[in-house]
Amino acid sequence: MTILRWAAIAGSMCITGCASIVSDNDSTTYVSTTPESARCELHGQDFTRVLVTPGSIHLPASAAPITIACKADGFTNTTQPLDTELDGWILGNIIFGGIIGVAIDAGRGAGQKFPPQIHVSLQPETFTNPTERDAWFDRKKTTTAEKWDKALEKARRTCNRDRDSHFGSACAERLKEAEAERDAELETIEKERILAKVTG
Repeated sequence: MTILRWAAIAGSMCITGCASIVSDNDSTTYVSTTPESARCELHGQDFTRVLVTPGSIHLPASAAPITIACKADGFTNTTQPLDTELDGWILGNIIFGGIIGVAIDAGRGAGQKFPPQIHVSLQPETFTNPTERDAWFDRKKTTTAEKWDKALEKARRTCNRDRDSHFGSACAERLKEAEAERDAELETIEKERILAKVTG
């Protein structure tokens, strides 16, 4: 389904309170990394910034979605998405691709703000032993699963609330796709575990 079709559905089936969404379009996000002192480049819509972690950065909602690319000596370059939130549930690459935000105010990103903090964990170039490797990837997998669980739960509540509407049907279908995306991301982590270099 195209972006315009999603926007039409969101516009026609807008849930109570959509019209009242108003807020400042700018927000501040605290960026931290493991290890610290990583150099992170942030790229978004007409937006580019460089930050040495940890630190806070001022972000306009109109720049969403933003990609954070971090690097540090002894670690592989790591890229992570950073997108805005709307009414407490995640938009962008995680669930709905910013569709409701598009329907409300495509030009200004009204009602959307970036999360107050984000953490990027850089993968070591090598691990000293399999135990160290597995511990690192287990933590990454747990963090990823928790992120998805939180986002999917909020999306499920939205879909259940509107399950008898046309929007609810489309929402349920997109939810299935999102669950498949979650499974694919977790599978990718396992592939990365296999390919990780162990020196001992």
